[in-house]
Amino acid sequence: MNRLMIIGAGIVIFFGLVAVLAPFIASHDPGQIDIENILTGPSKEHILGTDSLGRDLFSRMVFGARISLLVGLIAVGISAAIGILLGSLAGYYGRWVDAWIMRFVDIMLCFPTFFLILAVIALLEPSIVNIMMIIGVTSWMGVARLIRAEILSLKERDFIYAERAIGASDIRIITRHLIPNAMAPVLVSITLGIAAAILVESSLSFLGIGVQPPTPSWGNILSEGKAVMGAAWWMMLFPGLAIFITVLGYNLLGEGIRERLLRS
Repeated sequence: MNRLMIIGAGIVIFFGLVAVLAPFIASHDPGQIDIENILTGPSKEHILGTDSLGRDLFSRMVFGARISLLVGLIAVGISAAIGILLGSLAGYYGRWVDAWIMRFVDIMLCFPTFFLILAVIALLEPSIVNIMMIIGVTSWMGVARLIRAEILSLKERDFIYAERAIGASDIRIITRHLIPNAMAPVLVSITLGIAAAILVESSLSFLGIGVQPPTPSWGNILSEGKAVMGAAWWMMLFPGLAIFITVLGYNLLGEGIRERLLRS
């Protein structure tokens, strides 16, 4: 197995377990305010220090992993569902269906994704659900183009002609034969998309229009640390490292899967 893939998978699994086991790993209540321990550095009691309200940073980081990874996974799930649906229809039916869908893709690609997200979220209440939905519905175009290209090639294969000859419906051909056989490059795109979604969520939360305090996410913890950077370096260092390592892990996993597919 590819070394990059192993390292990436290890990082992804590690942070996934941290998110799932957050209530058991956290040493303190992530929302508990302690005015006697405001901005204390890393110690035995608070291994990553405390924030400007005396809350344990390690516990907030652990629960923040849940939010950041959940937003990334669900947002990419939404974008993958939209992209697979539209890309499959475009690739299988071709002609005017393909033309209309791909022109819509071209129009969506004309807008810088992050600024499109900023424009939409300015009209809506910043919440976890809205963040997931907005990231999902503005990042499906790459998946659509990938699966369309695969289906354009696959639909000319003999086994598809055989399915048509025995009277299989279009839905059966698309869902049972074309999409499963076209998913290999899409899996790479989805893996890399999770990393991008985590970065977008962190950026929005850092700007104050993403996940709102007191709900912890790595982005808003990083934003809180910006105001006390000179006095509490740990408030910027640890959430920044968590974002960097997680995104690196998904990118390594995606590149590893891509290399594996190219060799097979």
